[in-house]
Amino acid sequence: MSLIALTLISSLTWVPIGDKQALICPLAQLSQCLASFPTQVREQFPRSEAQFQTELGLRSAMVLPVENSYFSGLILVNERETPEFQLLNIDGTTYQYDLKEQAQLTLWHELGHLENLALQGSLLPKELTAYQHEWLADLYLVWRVAKAKGNLDLAWQQYHRRNLAALTSSQYMSHWTSPMMIQVLKKYQVGQIVHYSQYRDFVADFYPKIIQIEPQILREYSSLMQRTFGETVLQPLPAYLSWRKLDLGRYLTPTLTLLMGEAKAHDWLVQNSML
Repeated sequence: MSLIALTLISSLTWVPIGDKQALICPLAQLSQCLASFPTQVREQFPRSEAQFQTELGLRSAMVLPVENSYFSGLILVNERETPEFQLLNIDGTTYQYDLKEQAQLTLWHELGHLENLALQGSLLPKELTAYQHEWLADLYLVWRVAKAKGNLDLAWQQYHRRNLAALTSSQYMSHWTSPMMIQVLKKYQVGQIVHYSQYRDFVADFYPKIIQIEPQILREYSSLMQRTFGETVLQPLPAYLSWRKLDLGRYLTPTLTLLMGEAKAHDWLVQNSML
């Protein structure tokens, strides 16, 4: 089914994902969105609009992939839940990081999930873990930012946002993609990324070279972050997971420098054996 044919059956936004189409659906137009799909696709979605609301929760967007010859999935968007800033408390001082164009970044991240699903079994492994899906979606976001903006400022925003969320609560560790993002952000200049006219070409270049993190190591990073930044820390343990501190410091340095300033961030990292 062509994009023109899809446009005739709905005034909503359809986007190409490989040789298929995905629908971007504002939450307020969910009924119209669902009516745009044939029965065999609708049967793969939650049974009621209330279930959609429950699954979406307080997130600003979620993706629902489907198995179909013409459609790749639905991206449900709720911009009311899009954050405008993030906060982080460090040693009694609260820092605020303002977010720009976050709704667009969230949409690109969700589109990335569908783009990567389309590449599984060819450029990407047939099976991916939940964490791999998240960091690959954020690397699609990096590519989209480079193509759309001609710089990587918003890609770095996503990087800082991932760090701040993980430092705030361990529940966000599933989306702590910073260790993967920084490999690409440090390796590629924006001009190199823009050179890849197709995302699949970018994947073909970065994926074989990227260093992936084992789940056990991620758990250690999570424990170290909560021990260092958590509100319930009662006593300092300088040697706690000391073998992870330098690498964690490298991941956190860009974000802490942005928030605290270079001199203060340097002193804090040294004090916490992360530099």
